[in-house]
Amino acid sequence: MKHKVKFIILTFLICNGLAFAQERLIQKGNEKFESYSFSPAIDIYKKVLEKGYVSADLLRKLGNSYYYNADYKDAASIYKQLVSDYSNEVTAEDYFKYAQALKSTGEYDTSKSIMNKFIDITKKDGRATAFNDEADFMADIEKNSGRYNLGPFEFNSPYSEFAPSFYKEGLIFSSDRDTGNFARYRHTWNAKDFLDLYEVNADSSSLNQVKKLGENVNTRYHESTSAITKDGKTLFFTRNNIEKRKTVKDEKGIVRLKILRAQMTDEGIWGEVEELPFNSDSYSVANPALSPDEKTLYFASDMPGTLGESDLFMVSINQDGTFGTPQNLGSNINTEARETFPFITSEEILYFSSDGHPGLGGLDVFATKIKRQDFSGKVFNLGKPINSSSDDFTFIFNEELRTGYVASNRDEGLGNDDIYSFT
Repeated sequence: MKHKVKFIILTFLICNGLAFAQERLIQKGNEKFESYSFSPAIDIYKKVLEKGYVSADLLRKLGNSYYYNADYKDAASIYKQLVSDYSNEVTAEDYFKYAQALKSTGEYDTSKSIMNKFIDITKKDGRATAFNDEADFMADIEKNSGRYNLGPFEFNSPYSEFAPSFYKEGLIFSSDRDTGNFARYRHTWNAKDFLDLYEVNADSSSLNQVKKLGENVNTRYHESTSAITKDGKTLFFTRNNIEKRKTVKDEKGIVRLKILRAQMTDEGIWGEVEELPFNSDSYSVANPALSPDEKTLYFASDMPGTLGESDLFMVSINQDGTFGTPQNLGSNINTEARETFPFITSEEILYFSSDGHPGLGGLDVFATKIKRQDFSGKVFNLGKPINSSSDDFTFIFNEELRTGYVASNRDEGLGNDDIYSFT
């Protein structure tokens, strides 16, 4: 009898110990997930699943981790399990992301069926309205397709290249080529560390040579997405929130993004780097773009007043270099999902990326006329080949030359993200 009691107690202690270890592992995974470290979160959640534990919350966070890491195939597989095994706990957002992931894997009929379930739950959501209003959006996308000839960008590498911006006769773009960093957190608010800004063909002394911008711009952390004034003297760019060469985390442990402004010195180097006044330690401000008259700065943010995960905003640039109050571009452009990477052409057409407007899957590039800052016009999907079932983003276009560039993580690329030229 004593041996039986000892066995029961020992079994109880072992089970308790295993449960405690499992709980700690889930907590660690959740911490990674909340801080946007999705690749480590995936590894942890998979270990938990392998040990036989599963829940709706675990599947949701694992599916979302794959989704934000642009692994839509695995995301769809996990969402399918969530919807099948925990139908009573599925949220509208679960259905939306599942439908998006299915589109990215080419399963359009199933995606449409899942999207209808999303609409049944939340008819007031702007994404539901857009889907109902454009039930045959695939036909509209086909109409808009074939207008661009996509070509290679000779300066891609096996790493990531994206976020091109026009600079003199060449480009500035973002890459992690010097760090060997393959983490894919591009579309989340912590982006990924160790991205730097590079220039190519910006002056005759270094034709066809890719070189880093100066050390006043690039740091050991993340720099990306830039906008430059026409005179080449003022640079706006995105950087991790850092202070005294160390990252600053918010109350959730997230390193946010900020927009900085640098001035070209008489010596021809970028100096006088300053933060913009509407940055914050508690939300992100990123992806700057200038209006044609350079009196307005457009950007993406999740600041208070944001409708979705990230919205597009604008702020006036005063004559003395100070700034007005940021304004949300409104619900015609912004959805409950992600709107990001704005670009405005000389004819005042706003291009941006979104996974909230009807598209082919992942982030697609959209366009709308915004003359006289009217943001109520129709939003168009650019169609193929600019858009694909993968993420397509950081679109820029020179209307005079009818040429431009766009980035994508489509399968045929050389690296994680690649820049493509187009006419």
